[in-house]
Amino acid sequence: MGKLLVTCVLGGLMALAIACGSGGPDEKEVLISLTDSIIVPGYEAVSARAGELSRELESLCAGPSAAALDRAKQAWRDARAPWMRSEATWFGPVMDRRSVRLIDWPQVEPERIEAMLAGDAATTEDDVQNLLASTQRGLGAIEYVLFDAGPEGTMPEPAAVRCEYLTALGRVVEAESAGVLDHWKVKRNGGPPYKDFFTGRSDSSLVAEQAVAELVRTQVFLIRTIVDMRLAEAIGLREAGDGPSAIPGGEGYNALDDLRNEVLGMRDMYLGHEESDGLGISDLVLGLSAETDERMRKHFDDSITAIDAVGPPLREAIEERPAQVREVYDRLAELQRTLSTEVVSLLGVSVGFSDTDGDSLR
Repeated sequence: MGKLLVTCVLGGLMALAIACGSGGPDEKEVLISLTDSIIVPGYEAVSARAGELSRELESLCAGPSAAALDRAKQAWRDARAPWMRSEATWFGPVMDRRSVRLIDWPQVEPERIEAMLAGDAATTEDDVQNLLASTQRGLGAIEYVLFDAGPEGTMPEPAAVRCEYLTALGRVVEAESAGVLDHWKVKRNGGPPYKDFFTGRSDSSLVAEQAVAELVRTQVFLIRTIVDMRLAEAIGLREAGDGPSAIPGGEGYNALDDLRNEVLGMRDMYLGHEESDGLGISDLVLGLSAETDERMRKHFDDSITAIDAVGPPLREAIEERPAQVREVYDRLAELQRTLSTEVVSLLGVSVGFSDTDGDSLR
C-alpha cells in the first residue's frame, strides 16, 4: 500500500495516473483518435488542395486571364491553409521524407530564381526535385512567381520559361503531398503504415509514451518557433532582431492566416476533434490537473481572438498597429509557458532540441 502511495505521489506520466485510478483514456486511445480524426484527414486535405493548386497553375498558363489568375491565387491560399495547420504534426513521414524542402521551405531567394529563369532553359519536375535549392521550390517559390503575374494573368518575360517553372513547382508540391499521405496510410517495405506504427496498432510500433512525447515535443518546438524565433524578432524584443522582415512571405500577404492555422493545428492536437467528441492531449492533462487543462483551453481561445483582432497584412500591422501585435505575442507567450512547463511536466516529456527547429524557422 505504501509503495502504491509513493508511486501515485511521484507519478508524472499518464500511465501512472491511470494506475492511480484516474479513469481517463490511455495514451493509445488518444493517439488513435487524433490520428484517425485529425492527422490523416489533415494530410488528405493537404494532398487534395495541392492537386487543385497544380491544376489551377496549369490552367492559368494554358489560358492567361484575370479570372484564371484569381483562381490560381485562391488555390494557393487554399493549399497553404491545411499545410500550415499540419505543422503541429510535422514528425514521422514529413521529417523522414524531408518534405518541407519540397513543399514549403521557410525562405525564398528571388535573386536565385531570377538568375535561373534568365537562362531561358525549361524547368522540369526532375529539376525542381533534384537540382534546385530548397529556396527555389515549394509554395514560397510559387507565391513569388504567381503574384508577380500581370493583372490579366500574363507572366513577365520570358513568359514560357516562368510558366514551365511555375507548373513544375505545382506538380512537385502535389506529388510530395500525396507521398506524405501515402506514408501515413499505406504499408511500406513490408512494415505497417505510419498511422499504425504511431498509434500502437501494429506489432512494430512506438511505445505509447514515446509517441505521446513525440506529439507533445512537436507542439513545444512549434510554439517556440512562433514566439521566440519569429514574433519576438519582429516586434523588437531581441536586440539583433530583424524587425518586420522576420515575418516571412511575399506578395500573397498570407502571414497572418499562416499564423492562425499554425495555432489552430496546435489546438487540434490539444483538444481533439471536437465535433466528433474526439480525444486529444487535453484528455491526458485533465486526468492530472484540471487547472492546467483549463489554462491551456483559455490560452488557445485568447490567442485566436488576439490574432483575429489584428487584421492583415501582418508586416504592416507590426508597424501600424504594434499594440495589437504585442497582444498576440503576449497571449502566445502564455500558451508557450504553460505548455512548456506544466503540460510537459505532467506528462513526463523530456524536451531538448528538435530536428524541425531549422526547418520550421519561418
